[in-house]
Amino acid sequence: MQRRSVFYALLGLAPAAQAFQESAAAIPATAAEAVSMGLPRFYSQADLAAFAELGQTLIPAFDGRPGAKEAEAAEFLDFLIGQSPSDIQTLYKQGLATYKLRRKAGLDAALKELNEPWTHAGPANAYGKFLQAAKQAFYQATVNSRQWAEAMSGRSRSAAGVGSYWLPIE
Repeated sequence: MQRRSVFYALLGLAPAAQAFQESAAAIPATAAEAVSMGLPRFYSQADLAAFAELGQTLIPAFDGRPGAKEAEAAEFLDFLIGQSPSDIQTLYKQGLATYKLRRKAGLDAALKELNEPWTHAGPANAYGKFLQAAKQAFYQATVNSRQWAEAMSGRSRSAAGVGSYWLPIE
């Protein structure tokens, strides 16, 4: 028997403590546990699905290379955005809401800001900034994934060192 259970039993709080322990068992204690459990961190399940669709559209699989979907970039970025400053979270939250609205009108309408000419100052509107940031984030998350390293390590002799992906210490 755990000391905590004995303490709660002495105070007469055993049923409440048991209910608390059962509900707390489903809540991850650390950020690493949340990622390993596959729980959405920043977006809801529906928003995460739309975000993953955006990632697959921006970084598709090609020529034996994994895309954002195969690299599970959306799940990683969901965790990363959840740990980011509030201005980044606002950009991604509002940007995804706009993407979902425009997506109803078609993919061309949803991504039209990406076809505008490039300027040094970047896009003028917030949605254009979101698309540009999301494209860069999905690209980086994809090419820095284990799936990308595994796919590229066997392609040619010039890929030396690409397969040296470091696994986290658990």
